[in-house]
Amino acid sequence: GHSLARAVARAVKRQTQKVVQGADEEIHLFTLIVGKDYNNDEECRKKIETYCKGLKNAKLQPEEIHKKLEDICKTGKEKEKCIELKTKVSQKCTHFETELEKLLKNQQYDCSEEEKQCLFLERACPTLKDKCNELRNECYQMERDDVAEKALLRALNGSFKKNGNCKEKLKEVCLELSKESDEIMKMCLNQEKTCQSLEKIAEKRCSSLKIPVNTLLTSTVNGMCLLLLKKCYFYGKNCEGADKPKCNDLENECKKKGFIYTIQGSEFNPTKSKPTLAEKIGLKELYEKAAEQGIFIRKPPPVEATDLLALLILDSSQNQSNKNEKCKKILKDKCKDPKEKGILKDLCQGEELSKVGEKKCEELEDDIKETCKIFKSKVLNNHLYDVTKGSTGIIMWEKLPTFLSNEDCAKLESYCFYYEKACSDIKNKCMNIRAACYKKGLDAIANEVLQDKLRGLLHGSKEIWLNKFQQKLVEECKKFKEWTDELFVLCTNPARAARVLSYDLRMKAVFLRNDLNKRRDFPTKKDCEELEEKCRTLGEDSKEIEWPCRTLNEHCDRLRIAEQLEEKLLEEKTKGLDEFDSCIEKLGEHCNSWAKKGRSQFILACLSQNITCKIVTKNVISKCAALEEHMKTENIVNKAKSEDERESICSVWESYCDKFMSSCKNLTNADGNNKKCKELKENCKPYRVRKDREDAVMIEFKGHLDNKNNCITTLDQYCTQLNNANNGLETLCMDNTKTKKENKTVREELCLKLLERVQKKCPKLKKELPKVKKGLEKKVGEYKIIKDNAEKAMKKANLVLSITKAINDKSGSKNVPNSLNKVKNLTHFKLMKRDIKIQVTKEDLEAFDLVAQAFNLYVELKEICHHLKEDCGFRKECNAVEICEKIDGICAGLKPLEINSQEITAKNTTITTTTITTTTTTTVTDPKASECKSLQTTDTWVTQTSTHTSTSTTTSTITSKITLTSTRRCKPTKCTTGDDVEDVKPSEGLRVSGWNVIKGVIVAMVISFMI
Repeated sequence: GHSLARAVARAVKRQTQKVVQGADEEIHLFTLIVGKDYNNDEECRKKIETYCKGLKNAKLQPEEIHKKLEDICKTGKEKEKCIELKTKVSQKCTHFETELEKLLKNQQYDCSEEEKQCLFLERACPTLKDKCNELRNECYQMERDDVAEKALLRALNGSFKKNGNCKEKLKEVCLELSKESDEIMKMCLNQEKTCQSLEKIAEKRCSSLKIPVNTLLTSTVNGMCLLLLKKCYFYGKNCEGADKPKCNDLENECKKKGFIYTIQGSEFNPTKSKPTLAEKIGLKELYEKAAEQGIFIRKPPPVEATDLLALLILDSSQNQSNKNEKCKKILKDKCKDPKEKGILKDLCQGEELSKVGEKKCEELEDDIKETCKIFKSKVLNNHLYDVTKGSTGIIMWEKLPTFLSNEDCAKLESYCFYYEKACSDIKNKCMNIRAACYKKGLDAIANEVLQDKLRGLLHGSKEIWLNKFQQKLVEECKKFKEWTDELFVLCTNPARAARVLSYDLRMKAVFLRNDLNKRRDFPTKKDCEELEEKCRTLGEDSKEIEWPCRTLNEHCDRLRIAEQLEEKLLEEKTKGLDEFDSCIEKLGEHCNSWAKKGRSQFILACLSQNITCKIVTKNVISKCAALEEHMKTENIVNKAKSEDERESICSVWESYCDKFMSSCKNLTNADGNNKKCKELKENCKPYRVRKDREDAVMIEFKGHLDNKNNCITTLDQYCTQLNNANNGLETLCMDNTKTKKENKTVREELCLKLLERVQKKCPKLKKELPKVKKGLEKKVGEYKIIKDNAEKAMKKANLVLSITKAINDKSGSKNVPNSLNKVKNLTHFKLMKRDIKIQVTKEDLEAFDLVAQAFNLYVELKEICHHLKEDCGFRKECNAVEICEKIDGICAGLKPLEINSQEITAKNTTITTTTITTTTTTTVTDPKASECKSLQTTDTWVTQTSTHTSTSTTTSTITSKITLTSTRRCKPTKCTTGDDVEDVKPSEGLRVSGWNVIKGVIVAMVISFMI
């Protein structure tokens, strides 16, 4: 649908006419109320009375709608007003009819002005119907042709120079673009004429571009940068000689001011297919601009050979007497050129006409007749032809059907394009079709503007609803009625507007429901963007789409979660995501882990693991194939061998290989050519070593990379310290290669490189930090709730969270992993309950669980804060001081659970591979402390941040067994700026069993910290 802003484009049209139309507005209002009855005094009076009474019943004053209505609605003066104005209307109609005929004949008309007169006068003077229909057809077609011209001009940019070859390039362009619209197809069929026409337009654009570009280069105004950059991008390459604008200078100047022009959707991504030509030239944007003028252009249905031949045989240059001969001659000519064949290739055999082609030509006339018959029935079924006796078939503007969909318009207009001249008696039918589709577009803008302001009021039938609706409408119309002529018409008749807007919304809901029935169960990303927005806007006033929209939302949520999960698993370098069974296995493991920790982010993915893995596997396979193809096409592996190209290649492509190698067998297989990523990694080693050093320096210099001089001063000091070093870092300060650059040059180049890297980080950092801050605040809020609940649960269950420091005994076991042997001191947190008579209760278990959750979340938050601290190291360079200070404050306020100190000396230790059974003797003042006895399972992770595992054990007078498992996979949070995360060895979980002891209950939580 249209946004409110889109209607602004047409607002100018009416507002610039306000001075001129002041004298005519009374006539326009009069004709809108009485229509063709303006010439019948009695009927005229009745219509004015009815209209004015309707306003009164709705508790509206005529002057609220328009100041001139106060005079028209004076009680008892209705007939006088009819007599006064009917002569003026008659004269206006007669004059305009004569004038319009001349303008159409000479093709010299102002569409906006003439269309406005038709809109208001046609309903009063039906004799204007045919000419007004012709005018609208001409204006509508001009706009569509203009879009096709712009599209081809953009696609042929650089082909109109002296050495350019327009015709050859046009043949290539047409292979792809001719399918996008009937107008582009028409221009592609007559390439000689098209090139001549476009060349003249290109020359005009060059001369019109030169002056504003030169003006901007000497101006401090920035507002025109993007507009002129866009014109240079699409049309600048055609310019040469005296008319050549200084587009390169403009690009550099605007870049300094922060303006860079790129086409939306045309960005290169190695894991996606190459942008289509339509995306490269911004065809979608051209169509959206046309829609702002009421011109809806949609991709027509696929063209068949019969359609194209029906159009081609009407070419006046074909001299053959009958359609069969013309058809054969056309096909023979097309078969000679591969680029000309297109959809006719199946009718060719090499460069000659095939037998299938000969048969097609013999049957062509019958095929055309059958198509014409079908087309005429479609026109009548859609009420697009006036079958009244004596009529030309042309339908008045206000009587044209309004229920056509965009797809209906595309199909019917395409029929007209190919068969309007081939079929008899369909010219006026096609004029009605184009007029109806044009009206649909113009009305859509006005309807959308008002519907957007009347959400929730667009359904109802009772008088109370109608009055409330009209009052709200009149209030909103004070702002919008002068925007477009169509809005003016709606705003002057609130009761009719209520019917039009509510009916239009119901029709939109019907079309949406049809779309939802086709696409809601397995929507694409594009479907979700389009249909969810429609569900949101229409849902307030249409109950019939409520459940289909809910289904769509669920499936779109599932799709989005699957994509987020895919990204997470790829970042973690999860193996085998290109195989369904492997994906199911990996996802199952993750889901079990998340469930134990109470994590719900990917709950939708876990509830439907088969569907999730189908989405993920399909996406990964597609991205792997695209990455391989791009690497092959761009010769990336060989380019990375070159010292001159290595940095530009490796800085982009190696990150994609790092991300996808684990799941793209086609990039790593040792056999054949399917090992492109392995080869690239090998070729990029020298670059990677140097980049790691540069990155280390960049982090060291944070806060000093705001300008070149600051960087060089800091680097000089740094290099002085490294003068006698021999660790590789000294190469950043001097050139040890054969070129032997001066130290000053080497350091300047390094600083410029570091400044550029930081500035590349900044946009993403400034964009992501507010989101991360918001997420951090939310998680901290959750943590505080869990922490409070955990403290309350410990208090209720009479539990104590204590800290002990155990000094490792020198005795050990050969079975202990190396990671454990490296640990000197371990700090243990124990959640203890000392009562010799009471068994483990539900409250104890709840406390255990809440404490585990609190420590899980605390460790995760500390990890996030750690990385945010690194990101915020560049707060000065990126102008992110304020947001970083807020993040610092949040992280500084993060406190763990309150822990009591307890001194315990370990006397005897028995160690196995993963389980440590400890008997402890306690020296404390608490007399009951000596009775404590525990079996501890300690899982130690080697990371840079604290980790933990949890365990619970129990003993009682009755032999019992309790098993509690808590698994913590502490994957470090990825840096906001996209830096690589560190490898972490996750815990594989722990299992604790109770044992039979006469007395004592101990519930223990062990959190292991390396200190």
